[in-house]
Amino acid sequence: MSYRFQDCVSRRGVVKRPASRAMVEKELAEAKRDLDSAKNSLLESDFKWTIIKAYYSMFHACKSLLFSAGYVEKSHECLIAAIEELFTDPGQLPSAVVSDLRRAKTAREAADYGLTYGESSANGTVDDAERIFEIVSGYLAKQGFGTPSP
Repeated sequence: MSYRFQDCVSRRGVVKRPASRAMVEKELAEAKRDLDSAKNSLLESDFKWTIIKAYYSMFHACKSLLFSAGYVEKSHECLIAAIEELFTDPGQLPSAVVSDLRRAKTAREAADYGLTYGESSANGTVDDAERIFEIVSGYLAKQGFGTPSP
């Protein structure tokens, strides 16, 4: 068990809960809504909200993974640590899921708190969010969960 994940568990930043089909599907549907909303914001050249919504699409997609594994997160950092520990390190999902999520988190914080954002960052964050949504929904479909239609 990685130090980061162990630390999150000990601080209750990640908590074991029974797996919940309803929550998996609810979080994945929310990820799809946020992704669609990010794409609309991009079309309107609203780059700040594009980045924020694209990040939250990734966040909710990854949250659906945690629910499928019987965990719930209490912080963004612990979500990332749990995805790495439970899904990317064992090879169930590509490591790009974690690196893309980290990059998007940094972009979201810069846009939200530092008011630093632009078209290039918005496009990249949407591309990453689309990729994560496809990876996560494909994985969950193979596990027997319902996924939102495109």
